[in-house]
Amino acid sequence: MADPSLRQENPILVCINNDVTSRSAHYGLNEADVTYEFIVDGFHLTRLTSLYQSIPAREIGPVRSARWPNIHTTYMFDGILACSGGSDGIRYLLKNEVGFPYLDADSEDPESVTYFYSVGDNYRTRLRTSVDRVRRWMINMAGVCDVSPLLPYCLEIFSPWLEGQKNNPRPVERARFTFSEAPKEFWAGEATTIRIPYPENNGVEWRYDPASGNYLRYQSGAVHMDQATGQQISSENVVVVFAEHELTNIVEDSLGTLSVKINLYGFGDLRVFRNGKVYEGTWRANDQSPPRWLGPGEQPITLKPGRTWVQVVRTSDRISFQ
Repeated sequence: MADPSLRQENPILVCINNDVTSRSAHYGLNEADVTYEFIVDGFHLTRLTSLYQSIPAREIGPVRSARWPNIHTTYMFDGILACSGGSDGIRYLLKNEVGFPYLDADSEDPESVTYFYSVGDNYRTRLRTSVDRVRRWMINMAGVCDVSPLLPYCLEIFSPWLEGQKNNPRPVERARFTFSEAPKEFWAGEATTIRIPYPENNGVEWRYDPASGNYLRYQSGAVHMDQATGQQISSENVVVVFAEHELTNIVEDSLGTLSVKINLYGFGDLRVFRNGKVYEGTWRANDQSPPRWLGPGEQPITLKPGRTWVQVVRTSDRISFQ
């Protein structure tokens, strides 16, 4: 159940695996306020990043390594990022050049006993965490910084972030979109089925369920379940963001697969789906606040109160809906 007081806390963003094997081991996605899905690894598959703020999810996973878009999303929501490792290039950026707290299971909890926990031996599906475990790390790190101010991690990243929080308390609305119970009247058409053509048989379909007022999620033609709740993954809102994608020189794995950089700052085309209807417009975003969804005449496109899935696609992709 959502707790309004938690909106004053910095949100937790968790990197979640989304290959075919891991989808049957997804936990906590129906308790996320916002989930981003984006293309990774040489345009071969997608990854998820779920944001937790209003519900203290007890099981989140499977946790996996960080990717380029995690930098932009964590800045936009003024969040705390929790992942398990990453390529040398991405980990260097996260450990040395960003200005937000980054909890890496590989370095901060290699035995998976404090901030993470293991449920098996398959590296794709075994690692999970919770909102409370990540917040415990924040509290512990604050104590370490107090007694060891010369610790490089605290000196370069954590202490400045904490000091900034003290001097400029986080606005309650920072990580919130604009919501309304009733949909705006400038919708562009009906949309009870949405199809998103992610590469290599990773396509997503959302089907509107009038009884619940939510969209139900399917991927690769299969029902997508949240094992924590035993229910199909659903969302009150589905937002499709068209953004520029480019391959970098950062190598993600032993096969030489290159990292995909996605520009989530700036502006681009947008589709927002809620209540079985579609809104057309543009998105605007920067590193200081969550994205804005704008319709004709730059009117804000309000979301239905509840969960939001942000499906990031390439500018050349052609989604379909009816």
